[in-house]
Amino acid sequence: MAPAHEDHLINRDTENLVGWLGGQTGDVAWREFRQHGQRLFIGNANRTTAEGISGADIIYYNDTRKSLVLVQYKKLDSQRSGYYYPDSDSNLDKELARLHEVDVYAAKFRSPHDDHRLCSDPSWIKLCQPESVIPQADVMVPGMYFSRQHFEQLRNDPRLRDGRGGAVRFGYANVPSYLDNTMFTRLVETAMIGTTGVSTDLVRFQITRSLELGRMAIIGLLTGEEDPQSVRNTRRRQHS
Repeated sequence: MAPAHEDHLINRDTENLVGWLGGQTGDVAWREFRQHGQRLFIGNANRTTAEGISGADIIYYNDTRKSLVLVQYKKLDSQRSGYYYPDSDSNLDKELARLHEVDVYAAKFRSPHDDHRLCSDPSWIKLCQPESVIPQADVMVPGMYFSRQHFEQLRNDPRLRDGRGGAVRFGYANVPSYLDNTMFTRLVETAMIGTTGVSTDLVRFQITRSLELGRMAIIGLLTGEEDPQSVRNTRRRQHS
C-alpha cells in the first residue's frame, strides 16, 4: 500500500474531529461540526498564501472562549522506518520561523487579566502516520501533536539523535511525550491552548484580512452556548 500524500492527510483532518458530528456547509471550503450545542467549522489553508503568512495548514478558532490555534502538518516517512527527519526537510525552518513570528506577535498583547491557558502560543506541529488506509471512517489521522516550543526543544534533545550518524529524528519509539488526537481536540474545545484576550482579536484580524484579499485562510470556528466542563465530562461518560 502506497503511503498517503501529506495533502490527503490534511484533508482528512478537516473532515473528522474526535467526538464531533460533521456535515457539509454551503461553502465547499468548509465543513461544520456539532457537539452539545456548539459548532466548529474547519477547512484547509494548505498551499495557500495564508499558509505562507502564518506557516499553518489548519487554523482553529474557538469563538466561545476566544482562542486561536494554528497547526502545521508533517508526515512520518514510511520509507525511513516511520520517522520524521527535520534536518532533511528544506521547508521546515522557514515554516517554523513564520510560526514563531505569529507566537511573538500574539505574546506582545497578552495581559495578566486574560483567561488562563496551559499554552498561550497559537502554533502547533502535527506529525502524521503515513498510512493511506484508516479502517475507521470517522476518525482523524493518527499522529503526534507538539507545541512549536516543545517541538523545537525536542530537536535539541539527545534522545532523538538516534538516527544514522546521530541524525535527529521524530518517531513513536523515541519521542518522550506528545499529545494524541483526543487530548489535542479536548484542549482546543476547552480553550486550554491558543491565543487569549486582545492577541486573539489581532491574530484573527490578520486571518480575516487575508480572506478579504482573496487569500483563503481556513478557520475552525467554535460557537454556541457552553456548559461547564464538568457537565460536558458527565455527558461524555454517559454516551461512552
